[in-house]
Amino acid sequence: MTEPIVSIDALGVAYRSGGHDIPVVQDVSLKVLPGQTLALVGESGSGKSTIAATLLGHLRHGSRLTAGTVHVAGQDVFTLPPRELRRLRGGTVAMVAQNAGHTLTPSMRIGRQIAEAIRDGAAVTDLLEQVRLPNPAELARRYPHELSGGQQQRVAIAMAIAARPQVLVLDEPTTGLDVVTQRSVLDLISALRDELGLAAVLVSHDLGVVARMADEIMVLRAGRVIESAPTRQLFAAPAESYTRRLLASIPRLADSGLAVIGEDGTREVRPKATVPADAAGTLTVRDVTIDYGASRAVDGVSFQVRRGEVLALVGESGSGKSTLAWSLAGLRVPSGGTMTHEDGDGTGDLTRPSHKRPPGLRRKVQLVFQNADTSLNPRRSVGDAVRRPLRLFGAIPRDGAAARARQLIADVHLDPDLADRLPAQLSGGQRQRIGIARALAGEPDVLIADEITTALDVSVQAEVLRLLDDLRRERRLACLFISHDLAVVRGIADRVMVLRHGVVVEEGPTDSVFAAPGHPYTRRLLAAVLEPDPDAVPAAAVDDGWQDMEPGATAWTDLGDGHRVRAWRAA
Repeated sequence: MTEPIVSIDALGVAYRSGGHDIPVVQDVSLKVLPGQTLALVGESGSGKSTIAATLLGHLRHGSRLTAGTVHVAGQDVFTLPPRELRRLRGGTVAMVAQNAGHTLTPSMRIGRQIAEAIRDGAAVTDLLEQVRLPNPAELARRYPHELSGGQQQRVAIAMAIAARPQVLVLDEPTTGLDVVTQRSVLDLISALRDELGLAAVLVSHDLGVVARMADEIMVLRAGRVIESAPTRQLFAAPAESYTRRLLASIPRLADSGLAVIGEDGTREVRPKATVPADAAGTLTVRDVTIDYGASRAVDGVSFQVRRGEVLALVGESGSGKSTLAWSLAGLRVPSGGTMTHEDGDGTGDLTRPSHKRPPGLRRKVQLVFQNADTSLNPRRSVGDAVRRPLRLFGAIPRDGAAARARQLIADVHLDPDLADRLPAQLSGGQRQRIGIARALAGEPDVLIADEITTALDVSVQAEVLRLLDDLRRERRLACLFISHDLAVVRGIADRVMVLRHGVVVEEGPTDSVFAAPGHPYTRRLLAAVLEPDPDAVPAAAVDDGWQDMEPGATAWTDLGDGHRVRAWRAA
């Protein structure tokens, strides 16, 4: 019988606070065999990352081991002397972290960083070739900021396998990556796992990734194991209602609306709100270009968003989605074209930077940032974060700002008493709702949502999306929704616009574009989506044997009902 390479027995971890232990992991036991992948899933705060970190002998500041043992390759991790523990890290077990851009040293060349992780004399270029990076000698001379997100993640994988470990800890390895890059990184990890015979512990909130990668799944809630089973068995017949709700919360590419989840895990897709044909246009963009020095990030983009409508912008990283959003919010000035806001008070010029816009216009167009963790002041209460725009826009007398802030917090389905808490005392989903409440303080009629569900687990993501949908129905908000999650886009957006290298290649009603994509780039994006089904056969990748027409000679093919495709030709 094969001995497990990883064995955790009755693990307990607690944080010390106010003289008391607060348990975060309780009585967790697991085993991982060589070549096997175990996925740890659950909501934020369930203990997934804490358990994974113990395999390297890591405990977060203020926490301690209260019970149990952790064995990796026969070694009791928490009894190893410091020198042996250092040898274990990298040599026996290595980690690929969530955001490679944050884990790589920005002032050190890629080759030198990989060389520091090598223990057996392997060549840096050989490792870069092993992770399928082209021109390894040239790439080794670059700095991290000169690489794309997918390239950075491949470098992080190269560093992880440099010392030939037996176990990989994969902590949200594809969070924040677009669907095409995500699929290529997962294909690489799968290939390396098979080539090197690696065992892996995968932490992920993306159950499509879990279905693709894992042999076994362990479901955690509040630090305890709720359920554990082989992947196919758990997806087909989850035993616990919590697991059923978790699986039901996953957005699916076939859902033409957002799913409402019952307590027993049943799901019902709520039809999208109907946008009246005569709904007034609120946001109009015409032939906008945005440059970064000599590089053009957005090239001739035009669209209109009507009251009560959700328009989604999709595309790979670097396609210009967020650049366009930030320009509309006044955080970047476009190089050409027009951007206007229309309402009963007239037309406002959005090409001006935010600080030069009249207050009445500034409050009408609001941006919800991708990462609420970094957009909220960690030293000020969340109530203060909502009160500040109320005072800035003069929307309410100063003595009424506190009460109005509490009401806005209630409007985003949170307890108003949370107003006195600091951001660190809230969950990720709660912080994102505070970000939405802050954006609503100015009573906008245009809301720009920039990747607002990227780092959220599926159940919290579903709640935030339903909130956004409720707000657009109740307040008739025009919403520009930016996301790389195409299943989420299918559920919430009325129309979708596909961007590639800053150029629109396809646009139209969401259902029409997803059912019959006309551009090979759109087909490529949809083919890369991971279905939350371990038996699903991955769609064949769309080849790159095509190219768009030159911008000056662009023609569009009209497919009807507002669905149109930019002309392209075989390469």
